[in-house]
Amino acid sequence: MKTNNTKKEEKTKNIQTETQSGEKKSPLKVVIKVVKIIKNTILVIILAALLCLLAVILTARMNGETPTLFGYTVYRVSSASMTPYLKVGDIILCQKCDPMKLRDGDVITYNGKSGQFAGKRVTHRVIKEPYYNENDGKYYLLTKGDDNPAEDTPITTSQVTGKMLRKIDMLKSVYDFFVTPWGLLTLIGLIILVFFGEIINFVKALFGIEVEEEEHEDIQDVIERVQREEAEKQAALEENAQRVSKSEGYEEAEESFENSIEESQTSAENDENK
Repeated sequence: MKTNNTKKEEKTKNIQTETQSGEKKSPLKVVIKVVKIIKNTILVIILAALLCLLAVILTARMNGETPTLFGYTVYRVSSASMTPYLKVGDIILCQKCDPMKLRDGDVITYNGKSGQFAGKRVTHRVIKEPYYNENDGKYYLLTKGDDNPAEDTPITTSQVTGKMLRKIDMLKSVYDFFVTPWGLLTLIGLIILVFFGEIINFVKALFGIEVEEEEHEDIQDVIERVQREEAEKQAALEENAQRVSKSEGYEEAEESFENSIEESQTSAENDENK
């Protein structure tokens, strides 16, 4: 009886040891935690970039200027003067440049100051490289729209805002929407919707409110929890079996003891009768 109980106790200890080892962090949980940290870091970076972009756009719009980021500016063509190279509605990307390095054939954007282009941004092709004017000591450029019959009025190099890099066809529809007031509101709403949780945590951290870390139960957690529950059930069953076994052993010993007493009494009575 003692041998069987010892085996059962050793088996129960082994199960408890396996259960405790299952509580240690598995490689999968470590990987998941690292992925979550990387994801949150990327989201914070994207959120910061979007907020900076939004601030640049709003500031430029309020000042009546075209938004510029790191020297790059996006324009929308509003006339047919550069047809067929550029059509109305096309989106172009321009970069700030050194006007003295411009060459014939480059497409540039400049601030118009006279004639029909006064107060407008104009995107035309350079037909004469920068040249020096001895009368006023300034450098000038000569431009012309591809579809225009006549060249533009000469412009100074200081009027040049950038050189066209390329057209961005896929942004045409998106740009048409987001440059409108409703588009800006939609952009703000999307940012808040996507990063709502991060924004809340940021605000709480900003005002010193303790952020409670949410516990998410992944697949590995579920598997380990089920294994622990099964091990606990098995240990409980074996412990109950041990108790039952011990109880049965006590009952057998008690019955044997009573039988031996009865036998001794019977034997004593028989001896007296003799």
